[in-house]
Amino acid sequence: MLKKRVATLGAALMLALTACSSATAADNDTAAPQATGTSTGTAAKATSSSEKPNIVFVLVDDMDSGLLKYLPSVQQMQEEGTSFSDYYVSNSLCCASRSTIFTGMYPHNTGIFTNTVETGGGYVVFKGQGLDQDTFATDLQGAGYQTAIMGKFLNEYQPGSPKKPTTTNPVGWDEWALSASGYNGFNYNLNENGEVTHYGKAEDDYLTDVISAKGQDFIKRSAGSDEPFFLEMSVFTPHKPAVPAPRHAELYPNLKAPRTATYDKKNKNPATWMANQKISKASAKTMDEEYRRRAQTLASVDEMITALRAQLTASGVADNTYIVFSSDNGYHMGEHKLVSGKMTAFDTDINVPLVVLGPDVPAGRTTDAMASNIDLRPTFTDMANTTSPSHIDGQSLVPLWSGGSTPVTDRKQLLVEHKGIGLDDNDPDQGIFRSPIPPDYAAIRSKDFLYVKYNSGDREYYDLKKDPNETDNIAGSLSAKRIKQLDATVHKLRACSGQKSCSKAEALG
Repeated sequence: MLKKRVATLGAALMLALTACSSATAADNDTAAPQATGTSTGTAAKATSSSEKPNIVFVLVDDMDSGLLKYLPSVQQMQEEGTSFSDYYVSNSLCCASRSTIFTGMYPHNTGIFTNTVETGGGYVVFKGQGLDQDTFATDLQGAGYQTAIMGKFLNEYQPGSPKKPTTTNPVGWDEWALSASGYNGFNYNLNENGEVTHYGKAEDDYLTDVISAKGQDFIKRSAGSDEPFFLEMSVFTPHKPAVPAPRHAELYPNLKAPRTATYDKKNKNPATWMANQKISKASAKTMDEEYRRRAQTLASVDEMITALRAQLTASGVADNTYIVFSSDNGYHMGEHKLVSGKMTAFDTDINVPLVVLGPDVPAGRTTDAMASNIDLRPTFTDMANTTSPSHIDGQSLVPLWSGGSTPVTDRKQLLVEHKGIGLDDNDPDQGIFRSPIPPDYAAIRSKDFLYVKYNSGDREYYDLKKDPNETDNIAGSLSAKRIKQLDATVHKLRACSGQKSCSKAEALG
């Protein structure tokens, strides 16, 4: 326990140095201040072409792109690095998306569509299928990297208890500090390299702060090694119930969910499952309260990113380290008359932030190349000057900023897949206040359109050039020939397996 307190006190000292960003944000009821400044050197070339770079990957939970305004540290990353405006997840659900991130494979190839074993998903199924032996972590570990993951792993991973820790260690990771029940921020067990510590209600037990300190410590120790390192910082926020650190509980007192162009607006010709949705005054109030908490929880994430970057600089490795920021999926809050939730094919749920900063990444650039979470695994291995196996579905994004060639530039569309889930008490998305779960579907997201084919027979088609807000479903006006063409493309995308096969399907006209 003493060891834990020393670590968290260390975090508190570092966070005190960076609290000014949150203090400033506290004076603004609607948004954190826009990041300013110039490159600190992280985007410079590595000192040696043969020196393998380090990688820090920050993954948040259920964060839509609209919340970036509450992360000045990521806005700073955007100024110093490259952002992907057209980055999409292949399934807007935690475990399905994370399984794809780890493996580089679409859900139809991982078989993971849900969060729990009862519905055919979760960590137990992931491990049972041997997918834990085939991830970017195993790639990088095999290439000589020290690997560490902190925070959230996969749904249904159980750390055990202090008296009986789990005997199953996460494959591919040299170090870990993982929890299963960190959504409340407090009162959780953390498996720390095979030993379990219980964290309670004290302010310094707040999970984001605890893993921030551990991440900083890993960087400090690894920087003195001859081996490069990969660190994943996987926070549980802003996923509901979105509990902020006590020091941030008074931020943004008047903040409300954004009244966007589609907020409380019914789509024309909506799919059957969403035809009768309403937002009552009580629902609107609940969403406003939830949105405020979501923004508040990101204040500690902002401090964490700032502290990690400070540690990289202090350890002398900032110039040879990539930093990648993203979310496992998005989140809607009132758009299309849907109360809080995810799992749709609308951009609120599938278009999430991806920001990259590193030795050869151009500063202040935004690319509109179509990218997906299937691409993160090969991107990480490409950064590390090693490779992923060809049976994965994604492609490296590194050539998009380094001047090389990649099949990504030929993409015309990406696949989004979803299976309806039966929620149980162990699923963090259970609860009565949420939008309905869409029925099973496969969707094509292209530059020009969104096409959703439901197993029920329903279809949606949005012309994104004329209807960028995805409000007018014109599937009923499409010709039979066009429907047949779209269905054939869906079939080819859902049948693709491996880089060659999926690249060909994604490049179809």
